[in-house]
Amino acid sequence: EVIIVSEPWFSSDDFSLPKQGLVQLLGCWPSPSFVARMIESGTKVAGISPVIAPRVANRVVGFGGPLRVKPDARWGVVGLGVVGTEVARKLTASGSPVEIADIRTPRSGILSELNIRRQSIDLLVTGSDVVTLHVPAGPTASPLISERELNLMKPGAVMINTSHSSVVDEQAVVDALSDGSLGGYATDCPGQVILEASLDEESSLNSSGNLFITQNPLINQVGAAQQIAKYVVANFEAFSNGGDIQGIIEPVDFPTIGDPSFWSSKMSPRQD
Repeated sequence: EVIIVSEPWFSSDDFSLPKQGLVQLLGCWPSPSFVARMIESGTKVAGISPVIAPRVANRVVGFGGPLRVKPDARWGVVGLGVVGTEVARKLTASGSPVEIADIRTPRSGILSELNIRRQSIDLLVTGSDVVTLHVPAGPTASPLISERELNLMKPGAVMINTSHSSVVDEQAVVDALSDGSLGGYATDCPGQVILEASLDEESSLNSSGNLFITQNPLINQVGAAQQIAKYVVANFEAFSNGGDIQGIIEPVDFPTIGDPSFWSSKMSPRQD
């Protein structure tokens, strides 16, 4: 009834899934196609966002140092799920002005609780000094941030990506860093393009100090394994007793550019 899945299995088709059962993922970046296959089979899928969210928030704020983020910088948080909410909460607690963008209507009261405003992605990237991404990878959100969105950003603004490498057009990021229009990019989930750019001895990125990559998984931090283990046991017990399972994954993808259903409110859809 319950399968606990570690990182190496995220793209595997080698095992049958328990219908009406539970699959508990242990890693941070599950394959979108793998998760979709599980959900289509009628299986509940839970991630580790609730237990890892505070560590992601600390990493995002920590990236602010090497990115030379000023104390009065305006932050734009894309995605207000469990992780994005924790990031926004930590930023607002420090006094930073924060705006958010999400396809889903935020849960009742969270905007007033944190004193944050919801914007379209266009308005958010245009007005933010720092854009931090907290959305799952998906077919139309990959990339969510392309050359178009990068061109809308303030000159010298910076971006943080702890979501998935496919959420951004990495080549567009490299180009924007190289020409100086993007002030900095920090990530703990680099794709091949970013990795190759960081290793290229002839690349100006090595001397510019504007590209920061952390490849130390949050789940490897001190105490993380024990926290995740307790969380998984609690989820197993909740599933066995018919209780509420934490971290249920409900894929909601950002619509394609120009889709008039992009916002449930009166905000503008993505336009070319």
